[in-house]
Amino acid sequence: MSNDETAALADYFDVITGTSTGGLIAAMLTTPHPNDPSRPVLSPEEIKQFYLDFGPSIFNETRYFIFMLDQHKLIT
Repeated sequence: MSNDETAALADYFDVITGTSTGGLIAAMLTTPHPNDPSRPVLSPEEIKQFYLDFGPSIFNETRYFIFMLDQHKLIT
């Protein structure tokens, strides 16, 4: 495991995929940044904030969505 704080998942994997919400996360982690195509357009923290901001309206199951975020320690 690297201690490189600038490392992205794309530095370790050639393919990232998922279904449903996993597909959204995979797309966000692999979409190239316009200023540096070797970096993702969104950081994990930005993806987390996206889900906190838009998740309930995307998935329309607010209680379950918040429960899952809590279970995965994505909210504090």
